[in-house]
Amino acid sequence: MSDENEATTAETTPTIAEPHIKVLRGNPTDAEIAALVAVLGTAGGGAAETGSGDRNMWGHPVDKLRIPLFSWQRITLLERTHMRR
Repeated sequence: MSDENEATTAETTPTIAEPHIKVLRGNPTDAEIAALVAVLGTAGGGAAETGSGDRNMWGHPVDKLRIPLFSWQRITLLERTHMRR
């Protein structure tokens, strides 16, 4: 019975979160703090784009190789690189 009481008190006790931003000097207004939070919220840390975008093979290092048109290396290396998904 005591275990149930401890579990319910642990669930109902709110946890106090530590502030992420602390003002060390000065007395900023609520509008100044809101502007600071808005700027810091947009800088970095945002959700990255998910999914794979179009694969751009422009400027691939294989294209810089000067392989003759009649060489077997053109088919095995250069063209296979561009056929990959």
